[in-house]
Amino acid sequence: MSALRSRRLVRYDRDTRRYAIGATVMSLARGALDRDATVRACQAEMSRLAHLLKVPCCLYVSDDDSVFVLDAADPAGRTVRVWPRMAIEVSTAGQAMLAGRPAEQKNEWSADLQRIISKARALGYAASYGDPLAVATSVLDGEGAVVGALCCQFDAAGTHPDKLHEAGQMIREAARRASHHLGVTQRLNEQIIAQRPKFNFEGKVHDTGRDYVGESPSWCEVTGRLWWLDVLAPALRWLDLKTGESGRTLLKGLTGGLALTSGPELLLTGENGLSLFNPVTDQQTPLTDPEAHRPENRFNTVGVDPKQRMWAGTMPLDNLEKPGTLYRIHPDLMTEIIVPEIYLPKNTVFSHDCRYAYLTEQDPGARCAVLVAYELGEDGLPVARRELLHGTDAQGQPAGLTIDAEDCLWVAMRGGWSVIRLDAEGKQLAHHPLPVPMPTALTFGGPDLASLFVTSTYLRLPPGYNDIAPLSGRLIELRPGVTGRAPVRVSLEKP
Repeated sequence: MSALRSRRLVRYDRDTRRYAIGATVMSLARGALDRDATVRACQAEMSRLAHLLKVPCCLYVSDDDSVFVLDAADPAGRTVRVWPRMAIEVSTAGQAMLAGRPAEQKNEWSADLQRIISKARALGYAASYGDPLAVATSVLDGEGAVVGALCCQFDAAGTHPDKLHEAGQMIREAARRASHHLGVTQRLNEQIIAQRPKFNFEGKVHDTGRDYVGESPSWCEVTGRLWWLDVLAPALRWLDLKTGESGRTLLKGLTGGLALTSGPELLLTGENGLSLFNPVTDQQTPLTDPEAHRPENRFNTVGVDPKQRMWAGTMPLDNLEKPGTLYRIHPDLMTEIIVPEIYLPKNTVFSHDCRYAYLTEQDPGARCAVLVAYELGEDGLPVARRELLHGTDAQGQPAGLTIDAEDCLWVAMRGGWSVIRLDAEGKQLAHHPLPVPMPTALTFGGPDLASLFVTSTYLRLPPGYNDIAPLSGRLIELRPGVTGRAPVRVSLEKP
């Protein structure tokens, strides 16, 4: 011990008669950290985040089943803080690291942890709402392996949960840049927002609260309710048009698609395939999962053709530009592949005579969304494909679709502050500005089918847009002067 003390590797406290780590060990550790590639890649980003968010930013790494802080930046300067070692599955940083690992490991996690990780993959960051509030995103190396996580903690008493999502955008971008320094290239779908139009909005914004990502609105004339989804809550939402009452029910997994059935149940599509949900009992019954072998994917929206066949596509949980598959599923749950490789398919709708199917998908080469018309043969399968509309930075990206009684298409323009009406050839017939930049989906509803309901999102907006467009994530109702068609209900042959 005398030799160690002489080299300042340990020090002796005469009062307590205990040995402790000496200054030389501290110096060696600091030098090792300064030479560590992960630390060097993250230091500038941690300093930037600490300055912008006014909270400490930590670089967490994992050690077997726990995580600990390897380095930190503090807006108050270099201060001494104690960051406890935590179990990986209960810490926000650990959950972010688990979300960055291969999806094949999902079966190793509990159902509750799987829901947290699926949401983190879809958002691009993990968030916790306890005390303190925390947001974290994984950092990857040149091989795409998780090497750590950037994490910021906030005072629960002084931070609105909505602010976590703006922070999440910033932390995700910081982690992406740090990962670039380590040699990895992540292709994220960055949303460009068009210039806000100058207009007097002529419509109604319903007081139903904000959705992370509103999706799949469907009008039910039997209950007098508009049903829709909040994909990332995940939750089933509803609005009673007569009373104005609204509500939400949490679901078991990320859910992107909703369709009405001939009974009281709702058909849902999501990360666990197809299921039936009874809104009276809140019971969810699995039906089929054609992609159980691809845990990195989830089902997105679902469309029902005039013969009650469901068209549903899959997409990656992390929203990156990786291919999914477009399926057609019959009422007896027989499944066939329509398009074996397709990027982010969304919202299939059908012409009145069932000669055409319309949907939006992503063009990975052009980096834009495309509205596509499929000509259908006698068997209802595509025989030809035609592109009607490409997204642009100025107009927005085509997203959700619906079709009116005159067989004209209505398109939610994500990033474009609007919905537009097109004829069957893609010619624009009408343009309706909105008070939100990111409409997601739409449908006709109400007793006269003359109201156009539009869902929206406030996630993936650039920082500051929650103040520019505070109605983002709300449900909007327009009266466009045309009517829609009642949705086709599915008569499922239950197993």
